[in-house]
Amino acid sequence: MSLNNPPLKERPEIISDWVELRTLADTNGEFRLSRLMRYWDTQRENEGSDSEGNQTEEDNTDENGVSGGDADKFLDAITDELGERLDHLGESYPFEFSADGNKFQLKSDLAIGQVTYIFCLLFEHHAKGDLWTGHWLPEINHAVRDLFQACSTLAAAGKIQGCAISFGWPRPDNNPPFLVKLKDVYAKFGEGLPRNEPLPGAAPMVKDEEIDVIAWQPRPDKTPGTFYLLGQVASGDNWFGKTIKGGPIDYFHQTWFSTIPPSAPVPAIFIPHAVPPIGEGNRKERMAVLTARFGIIFDRMLLPTMTQAGFDLAQEKRNGIYIERVDDTDKVMSWVDAQVAALRNAGGVPL
Repeated sequence: MSLNNPPLKERPEIISDWVELRTLADTNGEFRLSRLMRYWDTQRENEGSDSEGNQTEEDNTDENGVSGGDADKFLDAITDELGERLDHLGESYPFEFSADGNKFQLKSDLAIGQVTYIFCLLFEHHAKGDLWTGHWLPEINHAVRDLFQACSTLAAAGKIQGCAISFGWPRPDNNPPFLVKLKDVYAKFGEGLPRNEPLPGAAPMVKDEEIDVIAWQPRPDKTPGTFYLLGQVASGDNWFGKTIKGGPIDYFHQTWFSTIPPSAPVPAIFIPHAVPPIGEGNRKERMAVLTARFGIIFDRMLLPTMTQAGFDLAQEKRNGIYIERVDDTDKVMSWVDAQVAALRNAGGVPL
């Protein structure tokens, strides 16, 4: 079996991820939501009796968990979470409810924003654990991590409606040396003057100084004073320990520029994960806390919409708008198609 049974004691966000993966695994791309109730009822029965079938006293657990005592509340919590995702992501959400509301299903003819959502979903859940048994797992390697950087570059362009450069290593243009690429980027930007040589004492062979995406919105008068974004792409599970806000950005400018760009940089982080609520707070409150630490957070609930916006902007071919990694969207779509096909071929999913 590729997927475990739904982790009914987890948060609604995790169970909703399971529903999305289970929908992908179905050869018709659909999942009847009433099946969740069967799992819920079965687990309740198992928890309510001992090994000999005698009734036991019920634990007092979270109402969103299996032992909450109210089947309708359980299913409502999941459908509410899925509905919020549809509301927040709009056309960039790849799933929808059937007309009668009984089934959850994959949309057809997916655009890059919708594919990016699936890409992030598989990327976040790529290891054996609560969702996967380990019989089949998404194939994640350096090339796939680089494709996430491509999505992040487009998302930055979509967010600021401007130029975006994939600066992190490896770079798309034959990996030019750090200062060579830096000079090229900031000549396009029109602000700041990179050094000709590293400062004495600075590492001579750096790759990106933690800066993976550089983006800006050109002004019509071509003067300084614009939206200038510096982002880090953190595709691993340890993203919470990373931020370029403050020290890393200051170091980048002070070490590698003889004239620092006058526009104030906005820090950002790009992650495939969906930032969940914590404790008694909701997602909005959690994002407020984390934004103070990371700057703009492009997670699975924002990145697909912005990636689509960046891709659409690139298709307009406006003068002065330069966006890298647009051609890599075909590779992202091919990878997702291959993973979904492999998942369905692997079979062994819960009924």
